[in-house]
Amino acid sequence: MHIRPLLADDWEDVSAIMESSLGPTAFEDELPAWERWNARYLPGHRLVAANRQGRVTGWAALEPISGRSALVGVACVSVFVDPAHRGQGFGRHLLSNLVTASEEAGFWTLQVYVLPHNTAALHLCEELGFRTVGRRQRFARSGEAWHDAVLLERRSPNVFADAGEPAPEIPEAS
Repeated sequence: MHIRPLLADDWEDVSAIMESSLGPTAFEDELPAWERWNARYLPGHRLVAANRQGRVTGWAALEPISGRSALVGVACVSVFVDPAHRGQGFGRHLLSNLVTASEEAGFWTLQVYVLPHNTAALHLCEELGFRTVGRRQRFARSGEAWHDAVLLERRSPNVFADAGEPAPEIPEAS
């Protein structure tokens, strides 16, 4: 398995993997054009996994959650693996490499939305340091069906290492 930066030339493989997951599992109903996809994800924070034959088997990328300068270190994670290659560690390697690269770039929070029934993705995220923040009810719609999403986040212990102690929590009003 080889993890490398995603290139424009990978779009055919990347879009095929994304297309295989369209619908509520991907929070997407239609395949975006390259231009829209390229504008959505952060340059320098896009990876592909390739098998021994060099075929792209998955991709991962970071998307900014906001254009506000105070939130420049917060991003949303997308990870897609070709259905024929799921369960073989490609998703784990992609997400692990993306986490490492994000910390090196100064991201302090990564968040990800996962469908509640996708227990493999939930377990993987938890193993890599994500914690469940909550469940967003009727978060996404596919056709006429509404879908909940579990929101997980990962706070970088490396980026926060020099930040000192966190501010105390504000007690609830009585």
